[in-house]
Amino acid sequence: MRPILTLLLIIFPLTATVAQRGAPRPPDPKVAQELLQLERRWNEAIVSRDTAFISRLLAPDFLYIAADGSVNDKKTMLLAVSNPNSVVNPFQSEDVRVRQYGKNMVILTGWFLQTGTWLGQPFSLRLRYTDVYVKLNGRWQAVSAQAAVLPVGRKS
Repeated sequence: MRPILTLLLIIFPLTATVAQRGAPRPPDPKVAQELLQLERRWNEAIVSRDTAFISRLLAPDFLYIAADGSVNDKKTMLLAVSNPNSVVNPFQSEDVRVRQYGKNMVILTGWFLQTGTWLGQPFSLRLRYTDVYVKLNGRWQAVSAQAAVLPVGRKS
């Protein structure tokens, strides 16, 4: 019994140290401001179909997990944004939380109401999202995103 207790006393401080290193820290205010601006610009680029901006923002290996569970790459995202059958009205993210891990990784979570038309038919979706940014070659790029549909009647 004593060897197990000794082993636990050795392992516990080590796991606590590792957990602290991986824990989010309060975001650097400049980093948070920069990422919130990128989020706003990304929303605007979807509405205006600015695929040049979105192409720069998304990392080459970017993956998006849609609300239906499908996995989409950067090319698919750019095609979706440029699709003339889709019209997205201006929208903004709400209740955005910024979590920073080290100097080069930030996760943003929030929700938004997206309205518009698809093939001439109106749509309205309330979505909760997670966007993961990594600083690559000196600039922030989105490497992953995921969205989930919020149930009707639930604001956030």
